[in-house]
Amino acid sequence: MRWALASLLIVQVLVVGWAKTPARVAGVVTEVQGQAQIRRVGQSSWQPMRVNMSVYPGDVVRTGKKGKVVLWRPIGRAEVIGPNKTVRVSPAKNDVRDSVWRDLWQSVVSRMRKNFSEESLATVAAARLLPPEPNTLTLLFPRNSRVLDQRPFFLWREVDKAQGYRVIIGFFDQDRRVWETTVTKPPFRYPADAPQLKPGKTYIWQVEAIGVPNASDSAWFAVAHPGEANDVRFTLQQLRKATPDNLAYSLMAASLLEAKGFYWEAIRLLQAVTNQHPRQPEPFIVLANLYDTVGLEGFAAEMRVRAQSGLKSVRSLGWQVAATR
Repeated sequence: MRWALASLLIVQVLVVGWAKTPARVAGVVTEVQGQAQIRRVGQSSWQPMRVNMSVYPGDVVRTGKKGKVVLWRPIGRAEVIGPNKTVRVSPAKNDVRDSVWRDLWQSVVSRMRKNFSEESLATVAAARLLPPEPNTLTLLFPRNSRVLDQRPFFLWREVDKAQGYRVIIGFFDQDRRVWETTVTKPPFRYPADAPQLKPGKTYIWQVEAIGVPNASDSAWFAVAHPGEANDVRFTLQQLRKATPDNLAYSLMAASLLEAKGFYWEAIRLLQAVTNQHPRQPEPFIVLANLYDTVGLEGFAAEMRVRAQSGLKSVRSLGWQVAATR
């Protein structure tokens, strides 16, 4: 019942928000690259497309040789228009079955069926987790992921008897260090006076525990272009306004971040919502996938254990029935 009300509320918010326009908004532009133009319905002239521009049914979008446009649809999907395309914008579906929540819910159901059957979850729950190796240094953030912040925070799991930590950040494809420092403990933020991290460039970072033999770990990260980071933040803000239910918003926002490669931004978002909804298995299921993606299998196994403990709650909400409607 709670999710049914949340779904209806999401749809009502979307409908009310768009009812103020002469025609129902069919999407919002979240990314523009190269040459991209739009011809409004009923008009003959073309105008340049820009981020945050609303599009309506009947509008025509065209892209050049290196053009690209990404439309964020009301049903919660991103539509990509590639180079040398001419596309007429179709109306946004308004059926409750095509609502933002239902689209996400179907995605969650699909993940549960594919990766988290009752048998596999029960097996993990019975075995629990293997005891972690003592004194293992593990990089946590950013780990094999893109990041939105131009000066990211760095976090790792500490080890006993460490006299400090040596942090090295270098180019992924070159055997030289660009920056090195020593800190007493995590976390720390990349300093403003350190060499600037170039957007789109892949870096590798390594942490070594001082005074502890063989205690080190490394991972890669890449900083997003400021324009893309702002677009992502704006999209998340709009999604937040249209989705009052915090769990629904967190799952959808995490899905968006995951699709763009911001895995640890998605992980941090879901970690927060699991504290508010510790018995809901959906965020743990998505977290397990994300942890596998960044190479933290032990963390992923723990998420599967917690997802299994809430499996009965999911079924009481009728996720299997909802998938066949």
